[in-house]
Amino acid sequence: MFSRRRKNKGFTIVESVIAIGMATGLILMVMKLTGFIRTDVSKGTVDLQNLQDARLVINSLRRDFTCAMPYYSSDDPTDVIDKIRANPIVFAQTYNSPDKSKPIIIYKYHLNFCKPTYDSTGNLVMDEIYYVFDPVSKTLNRHSSIYGETKFKGMESIEFGLYYHPLEENVPLLLVSMIIQTTESHETKMLPLTTTICSSIVNKDLVNLDWNSTKK
Repeated sequence: MFSRRRKNKGFTIVESVIAIGMATGLILMVMKLTGFIRTDVSKGTVDLQNLQDARLVINSLRRDFTCAMPYYSSDDPTDVIDKIRANPIVFAQTYNSPDKSKPIIIYKYHLNFCKPTYDSTGNLVMDEIYYVFDPVSKTLNRHSSIYGETKFKGMESIEFGLYYHPLEENVPLLLVSMIIQTTESHETKMLPLTTTICSSIVNKDLVNLDWNSTKK
């Protein structure tokens, strides 16, 4: 009579050790992958925030500069005002003038212009606007003589310039060049953004020199 050997269906110690090792390796891989995903999501959020900040800056500049105009003082003679009307926007390193009237002044990191607006009582007044970029804190400061100061962050740098389009060479435009930081595939890159903005008041005044009630 043949005896039957009973088969052992359990795990041996070696098989158990291998199974535990494979499970541990799988868990570590999942944890590492999860970490990468969290990092990507976090960096992606930062990128979206930087883009959002850049959009806020451009919207603010466009909203202000579309209505930008020189400051005309009734204390200045007509020839001074006419000179500014003929050249309403200037790009300068520094600007010094004994006259009270001033053109729109564009510096590399600084803007200075006036904007007609309404005060809290509903009266039409001139609001003097300054934009100044601080490269140390990487902050663009907007100062309004009526509404105070607003700070914009999220950019590495921003520069201003004067631009003339070939199709409208007599109309000066504000050139805005901005750099923001982005992250792609765990690599930090600098993304340049550029736009131009036209002052509708300056444009209309240059096209029709008989129009400009601001000097009266």
